[in-house]
Amino acid sequence: MPYLTFTVDSALLRELGEKLVETVHVALVELVKNAYDADAISVDVIFSENDEGEPEIRIVDDGVGMNFADVQNYWMRIATTQKVRNNVSSIYGRPRTGEKGIGRFSCRRLGEKLKLVTIGSEDSKEKGQQRSLQRTEVGFTWDEFKPGTDVTKIKCPGSRSVADDVKTGTILIITMDEFRASEWTTRGYNWLKRQLAVLAANRGARRPGFQEDPGFVIRLIAPELEGGIRDIREDMINAGWGTLTAYINKKHQAVCELNALGIGRKTITSERTFDMLQDVSLKLGILIEGRDKLRDTSVLSLGNLKQILQDWGGLQVRYKGFRVYPYGDDDWLNIDRDRGMRRGAPKQELFAFAQKLKGVDPGRSLLNMESMRNYVGSIEIGSHAIGFEMKASREGFIDSDGVTQLKEFARFAIEWATIYYDFYLRNKLKEESEQARTEFEEAKGEKTEPERIVDSAIKYIQKEVSHLVRTLPSKERKLKEKSILTAAQAIRSRHESDREELLHLRLIASTSTLLLVYSHEVKSLLGLLEQSKNSLQVIEQRLPATERGLVSNIRNSIEDTKVRFQDLLGLTSLVGIDSQKSETMQLNVRSRIERAIRVFDLIIKEYEIHIDCQNVPVDLMTQKLTEAELFAILLNPLSNSIKSILAAGKDRRIQISGSRENGRTLIHLRDSGIGVDQTQFEEVFEPFSADPEQKLYGRLEENLNPEDKHIVGTGSGLGLSIVREIVAARGGTIRFVEPPKGWKCELEISVL
Repeated sequence: MPYLTFTVDSALLRELGEKLVETVHVALVELVKNAYDADAISVDVIFSENDEGEPEIRIVDDGVGMNFADVQNYWMRIATTQKVRNNVSSIYGRPRTGEKGIGRFSCRRLGEKLKLVTIGSEDSKEKGQQRSLQRTEVGFTWDEFKPGTDVTKIKCPGSRSVADDVKTGTILIITMDEFRASEWTTRGYNWLKRQLAVLAANRGARRPGFQEDPGFVIRLIAPELEGGIRDIREDMINAGWGTLTAYINKKHQAVCELNALGIGRKTITSERTFDMLQDVSLKLGILIEGRDKLRDTSVLSLGNLKQILQDWGGLQVRYKGFRVYPYGDDDWLNIDRDRGMRRGAPKQELFAFAQKLKGVDPGRSLLNMESMRNYVGSIEIGSHAIGFEMKASREGFIDSDGVTQLKEFARFAIEWATIYYDFYLRNKLKEESEQARTEFEEAKGEKTEPERIVDSAIKYIQKEVSHLVRTLPSKERKLKEKSILTAAQAIRSRHESDREELLHLRLIASTSTLLLVYSHEVKSLLGLLEQSKNSLQVIEQRLPATERGLVSNIRNSIEDTKVRFQDLLGLTSLVGIDSQKSETMQLNVRSRIERAIRVFDLIIKEYEIHIDCQNVPVDLMTQKLTEAELFAILLNPLSNSIKSILAAGKDRRIQISGSRENGRTLIHLRDSGIGVDQTQFEEVFEPFSADPEQKLYGRLEENLNPEDKHIVGTGSGLGLSIVREIVAARGGTIRFVEPPKGWKCELEISVL
């Protein structure tokens, strides 16, 4: 009896290509997955043009490659079951990612022509240098696979040859037509990066029965789309909330840098030293779930982020270029343990750092620390490091002082970044509160002063609720109205208490300048008293009565110092424990300015600084400030001006003027210092922006006598931020303006 056989029409390729591989982006992902399944360590995806000017994509990997028989029996066989039968890769045991054997359809979807060049072992799947390798080349012109023709009858020209001393791998060269090239939009390219990020997150793994997987690097080279080479793994690390790097400097200190969302670029050099560490560095991405916590959504999405963290999250350790296990697969830094124990306070140096960040509670600043899986990166221990010895089992290092310090170094960097994350969250809440205020104002149809927003919102809610409860029975309506009234009063009371407490804390923080000066004056007084004692003794024993004027001069010096000391104590007491009870009042501006200038009397005389306040009218008054607030507003800017002119050089002038305009008191402070660039006018008011242009403290160090550094300090970067909040809380403003000719800087303060 005759037998019949199936034939396959070439139209099937078109059907499969369009239905299984819907877009060029899906097609390219499938081809990169094939490279991953072939145990490639790296793959380059290159968008370019060929010699004829046609758009072209090259996918170049260093995987196991294929020999001629592999190409014929597997690659060119439609719907092969090879990956179903072998569901892990042969060398590293990677779970197969390719689907349905659609690689060749992906090539057809991407372009009209394909050149396949692959080098594989003739007799085995061992990867790397081989004695006997086979090079196979095949060309495909997809237009020849026309509907109505039998796909098995179409011949594709190919060749095979011996390839000695060459590494294995595969190159796919795909020539695109104009239509397919036009599909590569930015949106599609970003989708591609997000899909590839999951593969590139493989930073190395061990699987029983296989060689150690060194990881998978994907490079996109697309000059027309992004202008250069994109390392997908680097892009992934830099796409999360923050990127943290750290290293040990020559003094064995930890130097950390954080580049993070809402924070910008911050650095710290530790006070403590890690004397056992050298040639050690750290780099990791802080990847936090939440779309609003991603810096680059073209690389990370909520979907691929979850998979990346689950499969590849953790801080790995690499020693002389090789990964050390099990670090990175476990909680070797005890981060998850401490999170479970709700450990919120950092130790020593970092506790002091957290105290300086506005709004951060140092005792709770680590409660927002993320799980170990949210840190994706590694610590590199170089060849010059000493004190690290592997266990006989090759599972980690033998315990030593060096290993202990390595853990402390990593925790220091991560905890420092966590404190900034806590700072970021608090600022974000503040921004959301401000946005809510704006939306509330839009709903009301009128502006509301920030200090009255809570009271205004309560009244608005009461009014709206009163309309709603009118439909209720009389008894029930009264109960609802009473409960609303009680809740509103509770909110008002708590808000008022918080507001006053916040004002008090701002004032306490503003005393840092006073305390520095006070400390210096105490030392000056003690030294002067000692000199006086010795001088009096000499005078009593040796000088005749006619020359005892020296005693009088010394006594006068002591008296002058005591007067300054008492003045400083008086100013300090203004912001003491009783300052919450202070009330706003009318205050004379001129007399307070003169008193604030006297605080810096020693430094003014020592460096011949000229401060002119004659342009402040003697009867100029403020209406709604406490005395402590006015001194805080004056002292911090005055201290900044003194630092600036000392850093600048010999022209040491400060001019303060004042006036009353439109019901407000204006104070202008000008100086001849180093100035503030107009682009920094707002940044200098941000907390801890003490010297954003990095041109103040270096020059100040050169121009100051060592004993005078106690007066000006090194700056916390909080002064102007505190002053702005005090001024704003009383309905005023503070800003930098362009100074008139002859001056370098001008600060304008407007208060009621």
